[in-house]
Amino acid sequence: MTASRYFQFSADFSEGSDDTANISLRVGKRVISRIVDTEKQTVRDYFRASSTGLALWLADNWWRLRWETIRDFRFPSVDWRLRHELNSASGGALWPPVMIFSAGDRIAFARSVGKNSVGGPQSYFDFKVGMVAAHEYESEFDRFFEDVIRNCAMMVDGRALDTLLKQIAIERQDPELAAWRRLEACLGFDPDAAPDEVVNKLVKLDDVAGEDGVEEAAHAQPGARSAQYLSLVIEATRESEVKVDLSLANSLSRDGSLPSYASPWQMAETAARELRSVIGVPRGLLKHEVFENIFKARWDDLKSATATARKLPYGARIGDETKSRVALRTSKPYDRRFELARLLGDAVWQKDACLGIISGAKTDRQKFQRAFAHALLCPFDDL
Repeated sequence: MTASRYFQFSADFSEGSDDTANISLRVGKRVISRIVDTEKQTVRDYFRASSTGLALWLADNWWRLRWETIRDFRFPSVDWRLRHELNSASGGALWPPVMIFSAGDRIAFARSVGKNSVGGPQSYFDFKVGMVAAHEYESEFDRFFEDVIRNCAMMVDGRALDTLLKQIAIERQDPELAAWRRLEACLGFDPDAAPDEVVNKLVKLDDVAGEDGVEEAAHAQPGARSAQYLSLVIEATRESEVKVDLSLANSLSRDGSLPSYASPWQMAETAARELRSVIGVPRGLLKHEVFENIFKARWDDLKSATATARKLPYGARIGDETKSRVALRTSKPYDRRFELARLLGDAVWQKDACLGIISGAKTDRQKFQRAFAHALLCPFDDL
């Protein structure tokens, strides 16, 4: 396996069928499609299924698979599972128990919700969550679609798949239409299913929040009230008296020695270590005096400031690195230290952001914030 094929989603038609193929799914060293046949006492790394049935399901859900994240690993909604769990595909095959969802610039392949084993003569091996760079995910799926079309073009389902893929290609190549589709998916809607009023309101907020900020807000609070919540958060941020200096974020190099597939927590811990080196506190819990110097603000003022976003689903920052106004949700001192540290982490993740969202979403940006705050306030080894 070469570095360019860290992710593999392939269909082997060598057994002569026009539609049925041996389909394998790999993420790095993880073989997600590995299956055991207890009757034959064999193990193989592929499953046999209708390639067009699978391709149609992947194409039908292309935008949501690519851009929609997960909100609750324990109890995802039925609608979400139908769009993200592979066993929702038609064809009656024994599909791998995997769910596919976005984390921003990476795509996750995780174990499906429910029991971990399937009764019967055949069952899949368990696997750990695998993460794939979004551009590699798109390229591999495009390759898979091309293989299916080449082998199944003359079938009825093959022609339907070809029509659908051409429509998706048009949408992906049109910047405005692609942005609309991405936003619909972030909100948890199928193409053309999101209320136009909601999407239009979010698009109008691009001037304040930026495109990345709007999408992060949609992840933070998907659904029909997303634009309303973002407007309220922006208002709460502008009304806040809390101003902090996040210019230390510019002093960090974002270590280029980390591999391209490094996780957000690995990048966050590296960034936090570098920041601690810059401020001269490599070990131990950060004292309030050091905290004040980082943000160039008195801790007593930060601690007693009104939490203008306390009744809202997420907080935010607006402004440049040297002067950011922030809407906080927490009031207890230790919670507030963590929230402020996350704000600095967000500035490290995206230095040129117009607006930074601080939420409970499962995107890589939010994961980075949380891991950075933990490592900055007290490294794990010092606990």
